Amino acid sequence: MGSVRWVAAIAAVLTVMATLWVGANSHTETWFGSQVAHGPRDKREVAITFDDGPNDPYTLEIARVLDEHDAKGTFFAVGKAVDARPDIVRALEEDGHLLGNHSYHHDSWRWLDPRYPELDRTQSALRRSAGACPRFYRAPHGQHTPFMARVIDDHGMTMVGWDVSAGDWKAHDAGKVARAVLDDVQPGSIIVLHDGLDGDVTADRSVVVRALPMILDGLERKGLKPVRLDTLLGERGYGDHC
Repeated sequence: MGSVRWVAAIAAVLTVMATLWVGANSHTETWFGSQVAHGPRDKREVAITFDDGPNDPYTLEIARVLDEHDAKGTFFAVGKAVDARPDIVRALEEDGHLLGNHSYHHDSWRWLDPRYPELDRTQSALRRSAGACPRFYRAPHGQHTPFMARVIDDHGMTMVGWDVSAGDWKAHDAGKVARAVLDDVQPGSIIVLHDGLDGDVTADRSVVVRALPMILDGLERKGLKPVRLDTLLGERGYGDHC
């Protein structure tokens, strides 16, 4: 009987640990705090979002492709990259693209700090570079805690996940990236791509530049219009103060 109880206890602990891990790492689940993964399904609109930038030269090349297709994107910027290349962030804002907060360091442990100072530090960087105070936040890798969620809520911000990902950060085949997006997209989808990698301002993101025209053409064929995240969700994109 003793061994049975030990096995049951170990199984219970493993179940709890697995539940906590899924909750902390999910980009769709809300167990660890409110999180938006898609917009309304009854409108033929989608939002294309980009993580981990700004990046030279790929962020502005991506913006150019969007502009050529009469579309605007949402760029979740990493604070350290913003401080390194404020000119790129400023150009995005001036061109009508939406800026979001994507942490300052984009590392594997600062998201565990209950105070989560990463949020304020990145807000300050975006305010300095573009005069903007984003209301949308995306957790690096989708990793979040209830403490982080509370900090974000206290700032009057919305945590945003996604429901379409093509794994472009590890891909080299632009056609495969485009097909992965177009196979999964539906009305209201929030698509995640990467104009940078972990805030590296020089990472090679040419695969996204090559894939994006195919994605935009495919969305048009499906009758789906790419819009900024604030338009998709019907919320303000920026706050009055950080």
